[in-house]
Amino acid sequence: MKDDQGSNNPEKYADSSISDKAFKRMILWFFLYCAFFCICVIFVVNADSAFMP
Repeated sequence: MKDDQGSNNPEKYADSSISDKAFKRMILWFFLYCAFFCICVIFVVNADSAFMP
């Protein structure tokens, strides 16, 4: 009985395995996106303050 229950347990986190290359690429694109967002925010804030009376 115990062997049947033990062998039917699915592996934990079986579907969440991604390659190291994909993980590094994901981190790179995340930081590029964040940097682009911050640059755009700084640009918009400076452009808005330039037109303020």
